[in-house]
Order: sequence, then structure tokens, then C-alpha cells
Amino acid sequence: MFSHNELRHILEKAFAPTPCRCTISQEGTITLELLNPESHARELLVPGIPVASLTGGRDLAALVRDVKERASRRHAAAADPVKRQG
Repeated sequence: MFSHNELRHILEKAFAPTPCRCTISQEGTITLELLNPESHARELLVPGIPVASLTGGRDLAALVRDVKERASRRHAAAADPVKRQG
């Protein structure tokens, strides 16, 4: 099990160069915010990730992969005018 400081550090660095804010609530859930590197506006918010579900490196890697895939889909949808109209 990781400490909250370790989790925060690992997750925030995993998305570099995209700025990431990682907050951990007293209830034991993580919220990730991916920010636009230029404007620092929020591009993706992922709330409610249970800390207890992240017990090892594989769990962290799977979470990072999932969030990166969500961000990628969101970028693709924003870049495709047909999808935006739909």
C-alpha cells in the first residue's frame, strides 16, 4: 500500500508533461484533474477513485492508462467537428 503522499507524487508525475492535480479526500478517494499545459484550464476530471483499489504498481499503471485513454478520446472528439455537432 502506498502513502497518500506517494500516490499523489506518482500520479501527478505519470501524466507529465500534462499538468495533473491529484487530491485525496479524508474518505479515501482520489480526484484527478488533467489541465491544459498552456491555459491550465481543466481538460478532464476523474473523481471518486478509491485509494484502497491501488495496492500496487499494476493498479497504478492501469489507472494511468485508463485516464490517458479517456483524455485521448476527449481530445479526438474535440478535434472532430462531426462528433462535436452530433
